[in-house]
Amino acid sequence: MMNTRDTLDTVFDLAISKEAAAHLFYSELATKVKHPAVRETLERLAKEEVKHQDLLTVLKAEPLIQTKFDPVADYHIAETEPEPEVRPGMPLRDVVSLAMKNEQQAATLYRRLSALTSAPEVRDLFVNLMNMELGHKRTLEDLFVDIGYPEVF
Repeated sequence: MMNTRDTLDTVFDLAISKEAAAHLFYSELATKVKHPAVRETLERLAKEEVKHQDLLTVLKAEPLIQTKFDPVADYHIAETEPEPEVRPGMPLRDVVSLAMKNEQQAATLYRRLSALTSAPEVRDLFVNLMNMELGHKRTLEDLFVDIGYPEVF
């Protein structure tokens, strides 16, 4: 039977690998996007994913370090959009949709983990990590609205 520390280490290893994958995902997408605002957002998100990897590495060693990511408004746009298929030459709308779907999945993982623990300090940790991912999701949803639903006058 695994103890709480082993379980947390496993969760942190998974989270760190997901942040590394997200960094690679955003970095690669940024090189393929011509739209300057989208490229800039993807490059910023890639850098933030590296910071998240570093934070998670610190938290893995000391999980009860105080971290605080404030909740953000969730538009739930990612949940209403179908997940686009990854393919060369994806339309910009699909690129952003895929990115916000990735952040939604990460937030959902942390939400589920927070519901599975009875330790309040571990639950708070997962809620803060969920808020961290929801912050990225919000950034991408704002971008998606600007790209996916341009105003027509």
